Amino acid sequence: MSGHKTPFVVFTTQRTGSTWLMSVLNNQNGVSGQGELFLPRPRSEERRWDSDFAWPRYVESRDRFGSLRPFSVYRYLRDLYESPGSVGFKLMYSQLKSFPEILAFLVRENIDVVHLVRRNHIDVLISFVLKRQIGRAHVLSAADRPKDETVDLDTGSLVRDLRRLQLKQELGRGTLRLARLRHFEVAYEDLVVDPLHFKPLFDFLRIPFEGAALDSAILRTRTGSQREVLANYDEVRRALAGSRYSHLLD
Repeated sequence: MSGHKTPFVVFTTQRTGSTWLMSVLNNQNGVSGQGELFLPRPRSEERRWDSDFAWPRYVESRDRFGSLRPFSVYRYLRDLYESPGSVGFKLMYSQLKSFPEILAFLVRENIDVVHLVRRNHIDVLISFVLKRQIGRAHVLSAADRPKDETVDLDTGSLVRDLRRLQLKQELGRGTLRLARLRHFEVAYEDLVVDPLHFKPLFDFLRIPFEGAALDSAILRTRTGSQREVLANYDEVRRALAGSRYSHLLD
């Protein structure tokens, strides 16, 4: 039985590998890694990676904690963090904007924050389009992984979309600095390429790294390169030529 108890949040935006990371964390002894608890809708009955242990979302808990904010949010989060072991959940930038009282709670209760980023914003855009096309956010088995699926990116708004993603990331960093929360930034690309990049993350969360199981219930949806998956690769390359984002294209 592990004796560590670190309350934490994974702060990020959509399509950055946060569910994959949370699944890895959840596999550690004494760690409960939850999903997006502040999604504004009840869970569906569809089988998901966390179906066996998912904590009820805030919108599903109002009978217990009430609906008067910010007090209901505070009661909900206190109940979550009273669970044994190290407990954390995913918090999207957009959800913090909708529930600003969460930040006050994190500061008051000294909650540790893992800031997960994805450096290649083109991959984020590809992931958004791929999700829409296949109708699934995550893949749980190799049989469900799409084969030979290609996507088109809107080259008319491409630079603007990349700039928006970068700005979100920078605002996330700024929020953590201004709040003076204890935080650690990690890039999805680093974690994928070398498992040793998990060690400083685990050290930050006070989770033992020796013997850690770094597998996940989530599989990568996309396995091909950008050139293989982008049907309009050459158009994308021309749209990015001379921009600050051209280096993001393989």
